[in-house]
Amino acid sequence: MSFHEFSHGYVADKLGDPTPRQSGRLTLNPLAHIDPLGLIMLFIIYFGWAKPVPINPYYFKDRKKGVLYVALAGPLSNVFLAIITRILMFYFGNIPVLGLFLTILYQYNLVFAVFNIIPIPPLDGSKVLWSILPQKEAYIYSQYEQYGQIALLLLLFTGIINLFMTPLMMGLDKLISKIILFPFGVG
Repeated sequence: MSFHEFSHGYVADKLGDPTPRQSGRLTLNPLAHIDPLGLIMLFIIYFGWAKPVPINPYYFKDRKKGVLYVALAGPLSNVFLAIITRILMFYFGNIPVLGLFLTILYQYNLVFAVFNIIPIPPLDGSKVLWSILPQKEAYIYSQYEQYGQIALLLLLFTGIINLFMTPLMMGLDKLISKIILFPFGVG
């Protein structure tokens, strides 16, 4: 989660927004990104979250493109880590404890990448969708942002979220394992 949140802040910083740096969030230190409630929930129900990195889109030259790039940075950082982890699994996956650790790390990054790209507020996918919608539709979409957390909780607790997360995670796994890593002789 630290790398995910750091990636949001890094891209915002590169686009001219000093807010993540000024708030102390431009770091890989997990302590800077911990949301106490999200951490407690991680241990209780195995679902947690980090504090979102604050940004100020008014610093971006193109506000919608800036929000789009910052939103994509988090899930793409998880895909990047999944690729690196998958390569390490190929070479070190047979080492008992290390192999298990790499497998868990790989699966978590697949989950984070897919889960965060769901277009329900406050997830990153909602910001991606808002950024690509025409102005009028983006405004209408933002009017429903307050209901996003309720919708997300319903999807989580009813298990409906697994109906589309599982195939997406399997597809991303296949993409990483077979297509992206094929030129490297991994897969």
